[in-house]
Amino acid sequence: MTPAAKDRASDVGLSVARPGCDERRPRTFTSLTSLGAPLGKDMVQVSYDVTGVVVSDTGEGLLHGSSVRCIGGMFVVNGAFDNETNSCVYTRPDGDQIFTTGKASGKQGQAAKGSSTIVGGTGKMAGITGGGEFTRTSVRPLAEGGSLSYARARTTYKLP
Repeated sequence: MTPAAKDRASDVGLSVARPGCDERRPRTFTSLTSLGAPLGKDMVQVSYDVTGVVVSDTGEGLLHGSSVRCIGGMFVVNGAFDNETNSCVYTRPDGDQIFTTGKASGKQGQAAKGSSTIVGGTGKMAGITGGGEFTRTSVRPLAEGGSLSYARARTTYKLP
């Protein structure tokens, strides 16, 4: 699995593809609410709560049409971070959920790269395991101070 990403101290998400598929096709689109605590001139601690949706180019897949919520944070120094962490809940159209943890690094306003681990699930997703990598890209936000992004993920998973 792969949580989508977070760029600019911003968004996070996850996309999952079936084993054997082109795992670069799923995309997660997100927007977030963040809180920054400046620590001097060049440092800031950022916490965020992000929501989004997973869309697959093929119109199918484990998380196609799922909603996602991630809560996380990072410590940014001179616009760069290498310590972003998050926990995410993906809710599939059938109501089953998948839980992930993730970490990422990058520079604010540029692409961030990270990895995620599937840590569990509910219903038909109970016992799921897996993980993967993602790249999150920021896009121009709709409003000043906002943040929007999308993530492309490469993920593998196993159901019991």
